[in-house]
Amino acid sequence: MRVQKVSLLALAAATGFVIPSVAVAQTSEAAEVDDGNIIVVTARNRAENIQDVPLAITAFDAEDISRQAIQELDDVARFTPGFSFEDFSGGIGTPVIRGQAQTRVTALESNVSTFLDGIYIPRAWAVDLGTTSLQRIEIVKGPQSARYGRNAFAGAINYIPRKAEITGEISGEIEGTIGSDERYDIGGFLNFSVNEWFAIAGSYEYSSFDGSWDNDHPFADSLDLDRGTSGNVGGRDNQAISVSAAFKPLDGVRLEASYNHFNRKEEARANRYLAEVLGDFNCGSNRTIFGVGPNPALICGDLPAPGDSVIVDPRAYGVHSKTGFFRANLEIDVSDALTFSYLFGNVNGDVDIAVSGEPEPINCGTLVAGRCNFQNTPVGSMDYDSHEVRLNFDNSGQFRGAIGVYYSDGTDITTFTSNNLNPIVSADDPFPGDPFAFLLGDTTTDTEIKSIFGEIHWTSANGALRLGAEGRYSETEITAIDNRRSLTLSDTFKDFAPRFTAEYDLSDESLLFATVAKGSKAGGFNPTALAPENQVFDKETNWTFEIGSKNTFLGGDLRLNGSIYYTDWRDVVINSPDPDATDPNATAIAQNLGGASIYGIELDAFYQITDNLSIDATFSHSEATYDDGTIDQRFARTRGTPGTPFFISAPCDDVVCNSNGDVGGNDIERTPPTQASFGIQWEGEIGSGDSNYYLRTDFSYQSDFFASTANVGTIPDRFLVNGSAGVTFGNFSVNAWIRNAFDKKYVSNAFVVVLPFGTTYGEFFGERRTFGLTGKVNF
Repeated sequence: MRVQKVSLLALAAATGFVIPSVAVAQTSEAAEVDDGNIIVVTARNRAENIQDVPLAITAFDAEDISRQAIQELDDVARFTPGFSFEDFSGGIGTPVIRGQAQTRVTALESNVSTFLDGIYIPRAWAVDLGTTSLQRIEIVKGPQSARYGRNAFAGAINYIPRKAEITGEISGEIEGTIGSDERYDIGGFLNFSVNEWFAIAGSYEYSSFDGSWDNDHPFADSLDLDRGTSGNVGGRDNQAISVSAAFKPLDGVRLEASYNHFNRKEEARANRYLAEVLGDFNCGSNRTIFGVGPNPALICGDLPAPGDSVIVDPRAYGVHSKTGFFRANLEIDVSDALTFSYLFGNVNGDVDIAVSGEPEPINCGTLVAGRCNFQNTPVGSMDYDSHEVRLNFDNSGQFRGAIGVYYSDGTDITTFTSNNLNPIVSADDPFPGDPFAFLLGDTTTDTEIKSIFGEIHWTSANGALRLGAEGRYSETEITAIDNRRSLTLSDTFKDFAPRFTAEYDLSDESLLFATVAKGSKAGGFNPTALAPENQVFDKETNWTFEIGSKNTFLGGDLRLNGSIYYTDWRDVVINSPDPDATDPNATAIAQNLGGASIYGIELDAFYQITDNLSIDATFSHSEATYDDGTIDQRFARTRGTPGTPFFISAPCDDVVCNSNGDVGGNDIERTPPTQASFGIQWEGEIGSGDSNYYLRTDFSYQSDFFASTANVGTIPDRFLVNGSAGVTFGNFSVNAWIRNAFDKKYVSNAFVVVLPFGTTYGEFFGERRTFGLTGKVNF
């Protein structure tokens, strides 16, 4: 078993169980890692034992992914302290690390950078790649702007795919899954290497699934649509293909090239929308809107739990996207101490998404009179090239370091259309009458990034003390063209992001360290803002201070790790009405409207109790609050003139929240303060051959959290159980798995749209119980 979830142990807690002794230098070479329970990671551009890395990292290898039934980032979040993932359907996937949630869930880029084999994934609709053909997933917590650059504001996600490996032999695997709700997967991987200088590999994965939620829409099963939901809700029909090669033409020269292609067809998640004009709410101002009401403007307390089924318009086809990644990497050993590397990457893809936000998805008309409203966004394409040149120095002595340059250039085209269709009255005519549409956005964004980076690390003579400094200077030039108005906005955001690390070996088994790091995320534009000074919003920054420890006892059978940290987040970007617009319903703009402070602790443990029995556990808690004076103007918006019949007051009534939009002291929304997981596994051999078995159960908990900055309306806490069991006979293995074993129906996440003509809540539900059988043949 290789289960490793590594954060850093709080220094105060660590000193309670660490016994100082003579320290020795810790190895960082993958070849020297002997313990099969330890994962080797590459978060610092070299292979290292995860216990030796002075970073808060959670890593899952292929065996963890299989045994813990991990299928997507939402599953990764369940077992990663300090990490959550919000899937709002429709391509808006938002990773959150250590409470630094985006107030703008529709932003093009998130506060967490995501990489596939070192190549940056520029858009949120492409970050949840699934777990097919992966060698490993790494979640690196804390600002990584100095190392990774672009928008690694709160941390980074690294997907490490399987690829060609020079082994001198032919190897591979074939895998298939059959499961509940019409789950069928098939895939394989082949590595062809018959000498010591060349290898080529390829993989193919196909996954289909009908979804775990029944759809009670009267036409859910009867429409014949090229794009749309058929049967249950939340299904998929995905394919992934990869080709890679490795080449060693000379001693000290290594060349890799790969291409990964993902074709995603994923239905909208099970969801429900609640509307003020329908009387769905229970607090805030009582308002009359368009002659309807008075009704409360907000929800206080837990958001309503889902029922046994959902109602989703089958014409909402969800996410259709194609994304390709080309990667080429050259490494040359200039000398025993110097290595030169060049990494080229290209990411290109297109996306077409349609989701329905109708509170009444059968009769419709809540948002647009007499019509069923669909939001087509994002629809468009992206194409980005990147180049990185790096020179690494390591003489296995007191100093090692690197210096390099990075350049990236790309274009993103995005449209946002509000499509309005007549309700369905016949299966023979799913699109009756004439639709009409509003073009809400049509933007071309060009992004050019130039940066220079470097790092230096010093080790004391006895190897016990290590000091490190990293830094990256970047110039990010963004040009946004509003194609609707032929308006071009351009600006360059400059930033220097440093990181400092101190490490000390208390013993062969115990590492203490402290880090100070800056995170940075570039600003952007508001093409619809009236005043020139509001057409640009500035970058966001944070400083994070962290101390911790990693500890291995009992010959590797016991590991205790964790961290405590503090983050000072400045210039938080929040959606806002345009303060200069005469119409308060004008398109919202983004502004730097405040700051936030975050304190947190992360702990994890692994204990191999006996040769057969092992347990692992994680825990995290954060206190993430907005600073005094932070304003969310959405909750202060009014319509009309006070004292007139058509005046609509702000949704907040100064009882449950402030009508001036002041959210200072409130918790940051959409991030659970407390997370915990516990796994127990029994494994053993069958007979005396190469056959074995395992049984595993995983429990995960997430506390309740607020849906908005106003801190009214909460997503309830949840406790989920997974299980799996498997046997291996030589080259053949089979495992049975169950997810959400007790079929808990829960709200996984939610967002709030606050407008003067009505508030809407969008709820998204977690997957119901699913189970299946996976077989694999290795050769």
